[in-house]
Amino acid sequence: MEAVNDSQFKIDYISTSGVYKTPFSLIILLQFLFGCLIMILVNLWFLNDLYYLLTGKSFLPFLLIGQWWEWFLLPLNIYGNLLLFAFSIILFSAGIFKILNKLYPPKEGIFKRGSKEWKYTHRRFWTAYFPIWLARSLPLPWSDIFVYRFLGVHIGRNVVAYEGYIDPEFIEIGDFTMTSLNICIFSHLIYQDKLIIKKVKIGKACIVGPQTIISPGTILHDGAVLGVNSYTWINQVLEGDLIHVGTPVSITLPIQSIDESQKKAEKIKSEALQNINLNNKNNEGGSGL
Repeated sequence: MEAVNDSQFKIDYISTSGVYKTPFSLIILLQFLFGCLIMILVNLWFLNDLYYLLTGKSFLPFLLIGQWWEWFLLPLNIYGNLLLFAFSIILFSAGIFKILNKLYPPKEGIFKRGSKEWKYTHRRFWTAYFPIWLARSLPLPWSDIFVYRFLGVHIGRNVVAYEGYIDPEFIEIGDFTMTSLNICIFSHLIYQDKLIIKKVKIGKACIVGPQTIISPGTILHDGAVLGVNSYTWINQVLEGDLIHVGTPVSITLPIQSIDESQKKAEKIKSEALQNINLNNKNNEGGSGL
């Protein structure tokens, strides 16, 4: 199905509620089973050794029998298996994700419900959902950035991505950019029976403030700051080296240096003291009468 011309498509408000209502339990179940299978196969020798130490028998006689000191390796083995479980699912999911991209490459535009773009976008989304969640559950910094890059998202050097949602497609984030807590960066948007997909470009040294939403098609030029509790409109362009706030963004403020902020604070303080002194003099003059 061909994409709808987005220049003729108007909406009154942004809504991503009910995103991807297609069944996804089977996809996550397959990922979970694959991770468990890899973990069991890699640990057969260790399980066989522990079983032998407990019962005096081995259920796999062709494997080497271990020693009592292997019990001391059990905590390290459990921790290593958690990492093995997570990374095996990440690699498996990335492979499925790339296969889906080959079968039907993602594209930008506005598509109707039931189209191939709609169906394959759902499948790719849920394929990427579980590994991203696992990466953010690991006690390893930047593991989620590793997964996003593995899925094909263009994330630059020294990018800080705190807990938040970032779409796994059509997202580009420049070097030295920081995203804060509880943010959402959407390259997709579902509105009634239509799916909107537009690439999001975030330049270098940008800051995406907490509790913010970036809508499809948004462009942040280098050094742009999206203020707290703000969200952008579809295809909105934010100029660089400025602070942008609003719901949606409608106010632009200059970025001040520390010296400028201190001078401004001192000026406000001195003006406040002058007003207090003036009020005191007026009160003294009034009481003398």
